Amino acid sequence: MVNIETAKMSERGQIIVPKEIREEIGATINTIFAFSALDKNTIVMKKIDTGRLIQDFRNLRSKTKKISPEKIEAEIHASRNYR
Repeated sequence: MVNIETAKMSERGQIIVPKEIREEIGATINTIFAFSALDKNTIVMKKIDTGRLIQDFRNLRSKTKKISPEKIEAEIHASRNYR
């Protein structure tokens, strides 16, 4: 069954995720969410699994050529000079 809760936005644009929803999805302090507006009345909020994100990045990084910080700086400088 879908759990429907409501929340009210504060003057500063903050919305508190209701406790029942936080518990259901396992959200804790510093949980990161991504937001997307589908239309003027519909917002999708997705909890980001930072552990999975970090692991995916490490896996990707292990499969790519290592680039030195100096090479990165040189590429940035070269790119900026083209503009």
